Amino acid sequence: MNRKKLKIQAKQVLKRNYWRCFAVSFVVTLLIGGTILLRFHETNYGSSDEVFSITHMEGKTNSDIVNEFVHKATDGEIIWKQNAGFVGTIIDNVSRSGSFLFGILNATNQFLFQDRILAGIIIITGVIISILYWIFVASVLEVGRVRFFLENRLYEKTKMGRFLLPFRIRKNFSIALVMTYKKIVEILWMFTIMGGFIKHYAYYLVPYLLAENPELSRKEVLTYSSNMMKGYKWNAFWMDVSFIGWDLLGLLTFNLSNLFYSNIYKEASRAEFYMTCRTLALKQKIISSLIVPDLFLAENRMNVAEYPEQKYFLEEHESRKFLRSLNYNRRYSWNSYILLFFAFSMLGWIWEVCLTLFAEGIFVNRGALFGPWLPIYGSGGVLILFLLRKVRNRPFLTFFLTMLICGIVEYGTAFYLETFKHLKWWDYTGYFLNIHGRVCLEGLVFFGIGGLAFIYILAPFLDQFFQKWNSTMKIIICLILVLLIAIDFIYSGRHPNTGVGVTTPLSMVLDS
Repeated sequence: MNRKKLKIQAKQVLKRNYWRCFAVSFVVTLLIGGTILLRFHETNYGSSDEVFSITHMEGKTNSDIVNEFVHKATDGEIIWKQNAGFVGTIIDNVSRSGSFLFGILNATNQFLFQDRILAGIIIITGVIISILYWIFVASVLEVGRVRFFLENRLYEKTKMGRFLLPFRIRKNFSIALVMTYKKIVEILWMFTIMGGFIKHYAYYLVPYLLAENPELSRKEVLTYSSNMMKGYKWNAFWMDVSFIGWDLLGLLTFNLSNLFYSNIYKEASRAEFYMTCRTLALKQKIISSLIVPDLFLAENRMNVAEYPEQKYFLEEHESRKFLRSLNYNRRYSWNSYILLFFAFSMLGWIWEVCLTLFAEGIFVNRGALFGPWLPIYGSGGVLILFLLRKVRNRPFLTFFLTMLICGIVEYGTAFYLETFKHLKWWDYTGYFLNIHGRVCLEGLVFFGIGGLAFIYILAPFLDQFFQKWNSTMKIIICLILVLLIAIDFIYSGRHPNTGVGVTTPLSMVLDS
C-alpha cells in the first residue's frame, strides 16, 4: 500500500479526463448539498422579531472581504459558513445532514413554546423532507459518484451519466437503506471513546463495494469492508491527512481550489485505494470474486475507451420514454416561448417563497410584482433558449454564456429597481466576487447550472406537454396570462410589492 504511488496514479487519471471528473464532482456536490463557496462574514438580517430576509447582508466590497480574511486569519478567529446566497440556503435546508437535530429542536420549540403551530408544522415538514432527501437521493448519489471514478480509472471516455447507475439498475432503494444503516452505526459508535474513528475507517469501503456490487446486504457490505480494511485503516487515515494542505488552500480560495481540483483528486486517489485493497483482499482470500464480480473495473479487457455497459452483471433499465423523446435542439413556437416564460417565472417564485417558508414557517411574497411570478427567471430562460440555439450542442460554452446572459439580466434589473424605486429586492453585497451587490459569482454559477437544466430537460419536456394542448386553448391562455401580468406591471409600477423579507431601503444599504 504505497500512498504516494496511488496519488500519482490518481493524478494521471485526472490529466486525461479532467473536465468530466470536474463536472461529475461538481454536479453531485451540488445535489447532495456540499460546500460550493465559503464565506466568513456575518450577515445582518435585522432584529429577531423580523421575518427572515434572504436579501439583506452587511455591506462589504470584494477588497473588504479579502482584507477581513487576512485580518481574521492572523487572529485565528475565522468563523466559516458555507453555501451563502438564496440558492445555497435551499441546498442547506434540503440536504445537509449535520443540522437535522438542530432543525427538529428549533421547530419543536416554535411549535410548543411560541404559539406558532403552523410555522412549526411547516418547519418540521421541511426537516422531514430534508431527511428523506438525504436518505433516498444524496446517499445514493455518493455511491454513484464513486462508480464514475472507479470506471474512470481505466476508461478515458467514461460517460458522465454513469454516476446515475444506481438509479438505472433500480438499486437506489437498497443502496439508500445500506448507506443509512452505515451512518446510524457510525453515529452510535461515536458515543464510545475511539469507536467512531475506528468504525469510520472500518466502513471506509462501503460505498465502493456498493458501487461495484449493489446486491450486497447491509450486514454483508459492512462485514466485507471491515475485513478488507484490517491492517489498512492507518493507511486510509494518513491518506486523508495528506490532503490537509489542499484543505487549507481551499479555505484560502473560498473553496474554489477544492471545486476545481482537490475534490476530484481525493476521489481519484480513494478509487485507487479501493482497487488496491480489492486486489490484496482477493489474493489473501478475504473476499471472493462473487463479492466483487465486476472484472472490467480491475482491467480494461476489451481495450476500449468506454466501460462496456452490456457486460455489467446487472441489467440497466432503459430511460423513461419521455426522456428518450426529448429533443433539446427543437425550435419553439411563439406561444411556447410565452408559456415557457410564465412557467419559469412561476417556478422561480415558488422556489424563493419556499426558502422563507421552510426556513421560518412564514409566507413572504417575493418580487416587485404581486402575482405568483418572478419575470427575471422567465426572461433569463427565454433569452438563453433563443440566443443560444446555435451552441446547444456545446454544453460547456452554453454554461458560461448562460452565466453571462443571466448576469446581464440580473444586474440590469437590479440597477433599474435601485435607480427608480430606491429599493433592493436582493443584495449580494458581502458575497465573494460580487458587482455592486447586484450579481455575484455564486449566483451566476447556479444560474448557469439551472440554465442547462432548463435548456436540455425542462424546456423540451414542457414544450412536449404544451404541444398536446388545443391550439385555440393555448392562444387564449397566453392572452390571459399576458393581460394579467401587464396589469400587474402597471399597478406595481406605481405601488411595488415591498416589505420585510421582500425589500431593503437603498439608504439602509448605503449607510451600512
